[in-house]
Amino acid sequence: MAEEFDIQSVWKKSKEKGANDSLLINTLERKGTRTTLYWIKTILWIEFWLSIVGAPIMLWYLDDKGDSFWFTILYIVITIIYLVYYQFLIRKINEFRYDGNVVHSLKKVYGYLWFYLLHYKVVIWASMIFGLIYGFIAPENQEGLSKLETTNQWLIAIGISTFIVLVIGGIMHFLVHLIYGRKIKRLRRMVKDLENQE
Repeated sequence: MAEEFDIQSVWKKSKEKGANDSLLINTLERKGTRTTLYWIKTILWIEFWLSIVGAPIMLWYLDDKGDSFWFTILYIVITIIYLVYYQFLIRKINEFRYDGNVVHSLKKVYGYLWFYLLHYKVVIWASMIFGLIYGFIAPENQEGLSKLETTNQWLIAIGISTFIVLVIGGIMHFLVHLIYGRKIKRLRRMVKDLENQE
């Protein structure tokens, strides 16, 4: 892609010379703002800070809504895990070096990011399914659900709810693919191209 600085070109030139060209590597590191890894790292930082800023707002909302103590604790624990996870991925991207085994290093980073993308998508759909089920068993919704008297009414309610969940989940899935998926696929192509050239 045009916006990427050519990692493959640096690797090829270094390989042709039989040793890493430090001038070439320094140039690549200075131009790092144009690499796919840079943009993935930037998005991870944005998500990290959004999680930190959003945590107090979410805690206030949970307290105002009167949700259980354990649900609040669960939210705090999950948020901390995500913050640590973001930092782990950012650190792994930072550890990528142009002066070492580029193929191995890039493949390793790609593996972490691919797992993150897969996990992200699983969490989206698991959350959607949990929300759908919880919507039908939540005590605050029982009054409205009690008005559903016939099987057809229940089927319509379930059908509409499922459709809404599929639409929202699909939109979120698409956005995650737009933000991360294309960039991670680009890394996979680069890894395969470099492996083929070895």
